[in-house]
Amino acid sequence: MPYNCSYTDLWYSFRQGDKAAFQQIYRLYVRDLLNYGYKVTNDLPLIEDSIHDLFIELWQSRHNLSDTDSIKFYLFRSLRNKITRTRNRDVFFQASDIDQVQTPVDDAVIENKLIEGEETQDVYQQLQKSFALLTPRQQEALNLRFYQHFSNEEIAQIMGVNYQSACRFIYAGLKTLRETVRIS
Repeated sequence: MPYNCSYTDLWYSFRQGDKAAFQQIYRLYVRDLLNYGYKVTNDLPLIEDSIHDLFIELWQSRHNLSDTDSIKFYLFRSLRNKITRTRNRDVFFQASDIDQVQTPVDDAVIENKLIEGEETQDVYQQLQKSFALLTPRQQEALNLRFYQHFSNEEIAQIMGVNYQSACRFIYAGLKTLRETVRIS
């Protein structure tokens, strides 16, 4: 980390009004936040506006923020809440409709990670087709688990579901992938 301190120190410095620490937090996480935003919605202007608003609100409320064990977790959770609130305010989704929202699949990232070590094009193609069969919530949970390295408990909090639901999304997604991808 170019700022030469721990994440805890970085967060503390930001909360004390250090603009360089704030800029460093932005640089460290903006790309991951954009990537994650695409797992929640495919509305690029909404994602960008939500990230912009998130950082403005962070700076304005920095003195009222508490310590955090994970800046990344805090930002991901905040971004998901902000996107969900805005989307729910702008478009009146019914609860059942939220699970039906289609999110784009970041094929290059997800497939490369899931088939790591596999060299055949056939397995790659099978996995690509199988991942598209997963529900958006399963895709989101797998992304958070395997690419963002969040624990199941953190995934549940980020997605706004209980722990068992987060585990079910992950388990069902992996089960579907295992059943549909056949390695000869």
